[in-house]
Amino acid sequence: MTTDREQAERVADLLRQADRLRFPGHRHTVETSLCQIDELRAGLRRLYRDLTGTEVPRETAPRRPVLGSFQAGSLPGSRTVVAFRGRPKRVAASA
Repeated sequence: MTTDREQAERVADLLRQADRLRFPGHRHTVETSLCQIDELRAGLRRLYRDLTGTEVPRETAPRRPVLGSFQAGSLPGSRTVVAFRGRPKRVAASA
């Protein structure tokens, strides 16, 4: 059993870890950013499990789109973009 002080230290460590998160850019790659987020999530799950004695309930519906399931027109404005990019071909074909 952990004391309140130890739990407070764990929360403080997780908050510091969250404050250090960096978004991808010229100095940080997407992979390092995702790794940092995954480490933070794992720490939060461990803390939740230690505090409650149970695992965090998982969502039944996937939150992120599955790769390969993209269909034209499924994103807002994507039909407009596709139509705009195809415009020069239509103009050239009609000329």
